[in-house]
Amino acid sequence: MKNIYFLLMASLALASGCGSPIESPAVPISVSEVTELIQTETDSIILDVRSKEEFEKGHIPGAINISHTEIAARIGEIGVTKSEQIIVHCQSGGRAKLAQLVLDENGFTNIRDLEGHWAVWSASGLPVEL
Repeated sequence: MKNIYFLLMASLALASGCGSPIESPAVPISVSEVTELIQTETDSIILDVRSKEEFEKGHIPGAINISHTEIAARIGEIGVTKSEQIIVHCQSGGRAKLAQLVLDENGFTNIRDLEGHWAVWSASGLPVEL
């Protein structure tokens, strides 16, 4: 499973060096859309792929934490069907893109990318769980 992570990292490095960015399989979702989803308690999952230490300092209410380095090995812990919505975020987007690629390769079809990620969420004064 770690091989997948290293392969993705190598691909990211190659793509960056060639000037062609890696395309994320995720569709963007705004902070305001996520706050509405939290209030309406839909069957979405918010997947925080930052480190455990970052997550414990504060996270979006109801989010689950699986580090981007562990996502391939812990894919079964996500807890939704492959067609249900998964909102993925990290601090600023890089780690989320790697996690989104792993989710896509494992057949998840409704992947959303939180616009601005944790940096925007935390700066916006929105609710935070510790």
